[in-house]
Amino acid sequence: MKTDALRLGVLAAAVALAGALWWWLETRPVRVAVVSVTQGPVERVLAVNGRIRPRLEVAVRANGSGALAALPFDVGDAVKAGAEMARIDDAPEAAAIEAAEAAVAAQGAVLAQARRELARFEGLGDFATRREVERRRLEVSEGGRELARRRAVLAQARELRARRVLRAPFDGVVTARPVDPGQMVGPETVIYRLADLTRPQVSLEVDEIYAGEISAGMTARVALPGRGEVSGTVAFIEPRVDAASGARTVRLDLDEAVDGLAAGLTVTANLLIERREAALSVPRGAVMQGAGGAEVRVVGADEVVEARAVAIIDWPAARVIVTSGLAAGERILAAPDAAAPGARVRPQG
Repeated sequence: MKTDALRLGVLAAAVALAGALWWWLETRPVRVAVVSVTQGPVERVLAVNGRIRPRLEVAVRANGSGALAALPFDVGDAVKAGAEMARIDDAPEAAAIEAAEAAVAAQGAVLAQARRELARFEGLGDFATRREVERRRLEVSEGGRELARRRAVLAQARELRARRVLRAPFDGVVTARPVDPGQMVGPETVIYRLADLTRPQVSLEVDEIYAGEISAGMTARVALPGRGEVSGTVAFIEPRVDAASGARTVRLDLDEAVDGLAAGLTVTANLLIERREAALSVPRGAVMQGAGGAEVRVVGADEVVEARAVAIIDWPAARVIVTSGLAAGERILAAPDAAAPGARVRPQG
């Protein structure tokens, strides 16, 4: 009997000890990392990868068909505006010019003779009939019209020959030359691709979700590989969304000239969407999405956790702006799942 009573006492003590241990484990404060809600200047920045593109880029094509007689430039060469970039064989045009010049000279001689005849008959006075004088005047008039026509033919022939010479429309760099000297070309043949890289632009593809926040004139910082950062300005926003990618094209002007940038170079642009001088912000990781929207876990003065709904500006950044639901100086859990609402915690940090 005494043995049974002893066993029951030990068992009761063990149960009581286990219950006390469970209560202690369940009610002891949980150590959690907290962050304070801060107020101060906050920037919303959108980081997007893009590529360097020429401000101007054209495909230089022939105005007619023929063999390339001269092709003085190659890829990478700098070209001045007006420089002769290519010459297409102009033998037919040269022959046409020679014939037109001969025709002009011949008609000029005919007209000069007609004028001399008119002057002679007009000098005869009453010894020349009016009919003869009028006929000479008609010959001079018709001769003048014919000379004008032949001169127009000559001008046209010279214009056609001039078109056999392709000249640079602006200062630029040759980015492509898909043909070689002697090759037959036509009006659709690309002879060169010429680009103006003195003040290049940055082309960005921005997701339609964020593109609506961008407007012309916004500033940006552009990171150039091996060259540091330069400032830029939004110059163009594509008015339509690409159906395949769901993005809109945005172009930036660089605010300073940067030599030697290759077209197609990958760069990173940080666009300044908004700057607030006094805004509340918290780490993105401290915000969780609850059934009713965004919420945080606030640690009260009694070290007890409570769930609180907040309004934020959702933006792809390490910190998010809080527009309502929190006050500066309040403490929230750095990891919302570290403690449940109602739990007593021991804040760290």
